[in-house]
Amino acid sequence: MNFIKMPDDEMPEIKMEDENIVVSANDYILGDEVSIKADLLVLSTGIRPREDSTKIARMLKVHLNKDGFFQEAHMKLRPVEFSTEGIYLAGLAHWPKLADESIAQAAAVAAKAMTIIAKSELEGMAPVPVIDEMKCRACGICQEVCAFSAVEMKEDSTGALKASVNPALCKGCGSCGAACPVEAIALMHYTDSQLLAEACVVLKEVME
Repeated sequence: MNFIKMPDDEMPEIKMEDENIVVSANDYILGDEVSIKADLLVLSTGIRPREDSTKIARMLKVHLNKDGFFQEAHMKLRPVEFSTEGIYLAGLAHWPKLADESIAQAAAVAAKAMTIIAKSELEGMAPVPVIDEMKCRACGICQEVCAFSAVEMKEDSTGALKASVNPALCKGCGSCGAACPVEAIALMHYTDSQLLAEACVVLKEVME
């Protein structure tokens, strides 16, 4: 099997010579034209991503690659998952591939999803932010900066809008706490007093 690397702006030339198929192309590495007599010419159908991929990516908080196809969280460690948990990908939404590759990827998605569905309960591992409703002004900044759509505005017992965190969606990144202008959000186990106490202990050990 021979592979020829050619410039993107120069298409190969196909012609018939003495009832033979001849494919000619400029070899990018050799810097010269290469001609190949072929017994059979097979054209691969071009595949482009859906036009609404960007809209779906924004809605689900997932990423696209430079070509517009959906991008997995990690090529080797999480090949069928997105960074947003609970959402998986397979087939041509990922990138152009053959049918057997799509089937294998779909089987991997089903197996991965079953590890979640088979459990009766799921325990969140991320530290969830704690919101001080007395300080919250419902400005909505925390909701805007949250990359996982875990923050929403809800009415409290008095009917006033206050920020609320969905612990199932929260990843504990702390962006909401850092963005809050009135310091109404503190990440569980990472409050200012706790961090200050840790720093004091470290300084004390260093001074001793």
